[in-house]
Amino acid sequence: MFTSIVVDDDFSSLEIISEYISTQPNIKLINTFSDSVRALATIEKLTLPVDVLFIDIEMPELNGIELAKLIKHKVKKLIFTTAHTKYAFDSYELKADAYLLKPFSIKKFLQTLNTVLYENKEHPSQNINMHFILLKSRDQKTKFIKVNLKEIIAVESQNKEIKIYTSSEVIFVCNSLSGMLKLLEHDDNFIQIHKSFIISQNHIKGIERKYVLLTNNLKLPIGRVYKGFYDKIFMLNK
Repeated sequence: MFTSIVVDDDFSSLEIISEYISTQPNIKLINTFSDSVRALATIEKLTLPVDVLFIDIEMPELNGIELAKLIKHKVKKLIFTTAHTKYAFDSYELKADAYLLKPFSIKKFLQTLNTVLYENKEHPSQNINMHFILLKSRDQKTKFIKVNLKEIIAVESQNKEIKIYTSSEVIFVCNSLSGMLKLLEHDDNFIQIHKSFIISQNHIKGIERKYVLLTNNLKLPIGRVYKGFYDKIFMLNK
């Protein structure tokens, strides 16, 4: 059994990484910290080193790079998580074992974890079976909404937020269409058909010239650059 700790001042990121870790029976999450100073005090007192530490870089008082330098001797594997590519060189200099750029999907997370812990050897963590995603609520930014993938009919980009059409309701969340694609990349059912739309192939009711009709009677356009959508659909039905 491997042990793990997550340090991130963003509560939403803490929740997502904790949820991802919980899918792996061979990894135990022993603690999470939103305060890097508290994390330092606790990790320094560990009698045994933690197997893997997930650590954000941009944090107040003590950033992730500074914290990692102070507790590297207490950590076997170090994985940086950040929304900014500008820190990649710093993580390399510190000899971090991996670097996850937010937002990352369960697929990317588990691939990275598998590489770090098992050196790419065959292991159950490669079998990704996540039936839901966690999304940050538009109205309460510290609240996460759990969305069942089977219920998602379509995803629409609206300015700086995302509108998700499900079988039972319409949900507004804080994200981007590219961010949603990353979160859904482990499920081949989802496909982008337009610069503003992602749809579930399981919810296609019909195709009419340049439009897709979905099971909730939503009619969406198919963008010119997404003509490959036709090939994929017709190949599946051969």
